[in-house]
Formats: sequence, C-alpha cells, structure tokens
Amino acid sequence: MESLGTQLYAFGIVLLAGITLGLFFDLFRVIRGLLRPGLISTPILDLLFWALITPILVLYLVLANWGELRGYVIIGLVLGLFFYRLLLSGMVISLLLWLVHGIGGLLNIVVSFVLWLASFPVLLVQEARFSWAHRAKPSASTKRLWRWKPRLRWRK
Repeated sequence: MESLGTQLYAFGIVLLAGITLGLFFDLFRVIRGLLRPGLISTPILDLLFWALITPILVLYLVLANWGELRGYVIIGLVLGLFFYRLLLSGMVISLLLWLVHGIGGLLNIVVSFVLWLASFPVLLVQEARFSWAHRAKPSASTKRLWRWKPRLRWRK
C-alpha cells in the first residue's frame, strides 16, 4: 500500500495531465476552427489529436504512479480537465486566436514586402520602356495618340 504523500503526488500529476489535455484540446479546437475540415478530414484530425495526446498521457501516468490505472487517476484526470475548462479555457482560446491573427498579420506584411521587392525590377524596366517610348515622339505635338470614332449602324 502506497503512502498518502505518494498518492497525493500522483493525484497532483494526474490533475496536471487533465490540464494538459484541456490545453491540447483548446489548441485542437482553434486549429479546427481555422481549417474548417470536411467530412473526411475530421476523423483524420481526430485520430491525429489522439495519436498526439496518448503518449503524453501515458508519460504523465508513468510519472505519477508507474502507469497503474486506479480510481483516483480517472477522477484526477476528469477534475483537471474540468478545472481547466472552467478557469483557463476562455483565456487560452483568446490568447491563441490573438497569436493566430498577429502571426497572420505579420506574414501578410512579410509576403507583401517580398512581392514588392520581387516586382521592383519589373516596375523599373516598365518605367524605362515607357519613358524611352515617349521620348522618341515629339513632345510639342498636339496629336492624340488614340482616336476613337464611334461607328453607328442603323437598321431599318
């Protein structure tokens, strides 16, 4: 029989595992909200979530009580998840969404700058061609370069 201190230590580790499970679940919720998966990709994302979280939970259980699955382990996991959802979930989701929007804005600025930088030589060549083409023509000329005469056809 384990001492009370050992069981309380294991219970604390399992509470932490429940909080970690809630954190990963909120991260998963934000990713699903951004990607908006379809009918086929939803089960794939669910399997990916559980494939990621299962080794983490097993590691917590090994740290807590060498992987023994007891009643207080299940209660601690559920309580940790419940307290996380009650106290921290809203703040974490807000923080994750703020990070996503901030990173998206930063990426938008970087991509815009790179595209501007890549198009700068093209703009220089176009400007040089335009100025060279208009220098060849006499500048004092009052002729219009394009004349458009509407042609009307009347049917009777």
